[in-house]
Amino acid sequence: MSEISTAPDLSALVVPMDVWTRPFWDAAAQGDLKLVRCGACRRYRWPPGPFCPHCRSQSVEWTASGPAVIYSFTVVPDRGGPDRPPSLQVPALVEFPEADGVRLLAAIVDAPIDQIAIGARLELAWSAAANAQIPVFRLAETAP
Repeated sequence: MSEISTAPDLSALVVPMDVWTRPFWDAAAQGDLKLVRCGACRRYRWPPGPFCPHCRSQSVEWTASGPAVIYSFTVVPDRGGPDRPPSLQVPALVEFPEADGVRLLAAIVDAPIDQIAIGARLELAWSAAANAQIPVFRLAETAP
């Protein structure tokens, strides 16, 4: 039986927010993962900021992220402590091919370690921080 990846404890994390990132966190609070796209040249950009790096426009639109896949990952052992057992955490670069390849750093959770692979399709899940919902991902179910 394979070991299962766990989510890091984010409960004490206070996520900094500003005028450019607030729409992302507002959507996350509703269970939606939205990415920013330039309203002028229509290219996705990450992270959100005041200007499009391609055309310098300040026009933005927030759109659904589309499907996600693992671009890269690592396995990080956590030795545990007096009040928690040892675990394996899997931070990954999660790529959104339909969003010009935008990538987010996120945890892969509840996944057998031996089934995590580059290119694996992912499903969105959430982990609570002190003031926000943080996107995490599970391996997508595959049809037989």
